[in-house]
Amino acid sequence: MQWREPLRLLVGNRRFAALWSSDLVATIGDRIHRVALAALVYQLTGSMTVAGLAFLASGLPDLLLGPLAGVIVDRFDRRAVMIASDLVRVPLVLALPLASWTWLLSIYPLLFLINAAAILHRPAKMAAIPSVVRGGQLTTANSLSSLAESLGDIGGYPLAGLLVGGLVAAFGTEQGLIGAFAVAALGYLCSALVLWPLRLPRHERLEAASVQAVWSDLVQGIRFLVGNTLVRTNTAIVALGAVAIGMAMPLLVGYAYARPERGEVAYSMLNFGIGVGSVAGAMLVGTLNARRLGSLVLGGLVVMGVGLFGLGLEPPLWLGVGLTALTGLGNMLFLVPSVTIVQRATPAHLMGRIFALRSTVLFTMLIAANGVGGWIGDWVGATRAFFLVGSVLVLATIMAMLLPSIWLADRLDELTFEPSS
Repeated sequence: MQWREPLRLLVGNRRFAALWSSDLVATIGDRIHRVALAALVYQLTGSMTVAGLAFLASGLPDLLLGPLAGVIVDRFDRRAVMIASDLVRVPLVLALPLASWTWLLSIYPLLFLINAAAILHRPAKMAAIPSVVRGGQLTTANSLSSLAESLGDIGGYPLAGLLVGGLVAAFGTEQGLIGAFAVAALGYLCSALVLWPLRLPRHERLEAASVQAVWSDLVQGIRFLVGNTLVRTNTAIVALGAVAIGMAMPLLVGYAYARPERGEVAYSMLNFGIGVGSVAGAMLVGTLNARRLGSLVLGGLVVMGVGLFGLGLEPPLWLGVGLTALTGLGNMLFLVPSVTIVQRATPAHLMGRIFALRSTVLFTMLIAANGVGGWIGDWVGATRAFFLVGSVLVLATIMAMLLPSIWLADRLDELTFEPSS
């Protein structure tokens, strides 16, 4: 497949273009939020453990509320859910720097609330994509969707580094960070405005029902996730990537602020590298039109592990940016095919619940790894911790290759069983 097809999909499908553009704008705002948050937490505490706890607080809603988010997505209009998710985050992000200087621990409940709203957006978007593109275009659409996030990384992180550093230098730490968080909130507001005129096809929506019926819906989703070999196996293997990413998040903060360059500049550039690699990975997957989706997932995990391992060798910043680009490349090589596998194996009426349940499982692993990664980083140092994380990820992926069910996704087109089996 040439890149004419992705461009044709993006330009010719207005509804998909609205979803894609909204994602891009919100991602840029989110990257500014992340850099400002890293600066806020590390300048106040200087601890990777505290940074890890901040990431943990951000991930807890996926653990506690993720399954319910899937039921909401399947019961209500998905456009309205995405818009509400964006708008609720605006005042909460604005309050974050103001509250933290009054009481540091207030960042944890605020981050929890911000991401409690955010968890509705992704399953709603992922469930909406199959309703606006043809089945044969799903891999292309998912590659473009991932590309929007990666382009947000490429544009958002350098912008965030310049913005946060510039505002702090011009107005001081407090006023500068208030301004940076305000720009981040503007990104969520613009995302909601892009989605406002969008009209999605009506999906088979679950009717309002009792708590017992909601529980029944949730159990149905859990049974499918556990009982479907493709979805269950893919979720388990992608969890390896979630653990590695979760540990790397606080380590990257400590790694950046330990360098001779300004911390926010180094942190932004390292994340910029992730974005460049992610764009390359999304483009590669989009042009491959690969049938061997399972092999791509495994290869992507190995590539990401090699990149993390390299960071443990204490490279100069320019080489560190290249290694984070390698991790971004690997991330897309396993993420995009994984989404396609689940979309193709899941009935439409279960789609929201399955993506939300997967997010719950994966973010449970990720947030646990946030705390462990920060603690290990404070104990042995960020570079040694990166060396350990990368090595374990590569070895674990190689061991997973010995399981026959891992390769089932390579034969997805040959399988004749019903998706719900």
